[in-house]
Amino acid sequence: MAARYCKSCGVGLNPQDKFCPNCGQPRDATQSSPPLAPSSRLGAAFWLGLIGAVFGILFGLFLFVLGSIGQGSPELIIRSVLAIIFSILAIVGGLRIIDERDTINAGLMMLAGVCILLAASVFGLFSASLFFIGGALILLKKG
Repeated sequence: MAARYCKSCGVGLNPQDKFCPNCGQPRDATQSSPPLAPSSRLGAAFWLGLIGAVFGILFGLFLFVLGSIGQGSPELIIRSVLAIIFSILAIVGGLRIIDERDTINAGLMMLAGVCILLAASVFGLFSASLFFIGGALILLKKG
């Protein structure tokens, strides 16, 4: 008989277990192989999101410094904060934190791409492009 694992927490179950000894889920909520470790799910979408986010965060910091020089520009400071926030959002989508919800994860990356374009204008184009490609890879199950 193949080893069984809890779908909720991934702990191995003994044949006599009616409930998961770790999280208490009923035995019928099992699968025949252990769940994928988060690191094994980090595909191309994650790396594209990470690279795009690094550029987005660096650009956001650049805008922040630029907006703080002299009398300052509140608009640039707001744009910088938004660029950083949306870059982090793309990382969340790329990490696929929301298990088995690839449409949501892809949507997070694509939404981050649109928003960083709105916040950072043409300068956010590189990050946005990577976020769109990463989101598409998740939807196509290739990332």
